[in-house]
Amino acid sequence: VVDFTNTGLEYGIIHEELLKKGIHGGLYLKPYLPWLGESALYCVTELHTKQDIDLLAKALEEIVSGR
Repeated sequence: VVDFTNTGLEYGIIHEELLKKGIHGGLYLKPYLPWLGESALYCVTELHTKQDIDLLAKALEEIVSGR
């Protein structure tokens, strides 16, 4: 679970920006667990490489920091 509550961004914006980069934005949790705020559930399996995970982390950092 990644919490975006303190970023000032709504999950929908983050998800749209990730999609522009070819990355699915995970499952938005607020409809199911509202106390988690602007959070999303991300899942990786043995099919995801370290490079895939690094790409997600870098994309999220760029989106959150406004770069």
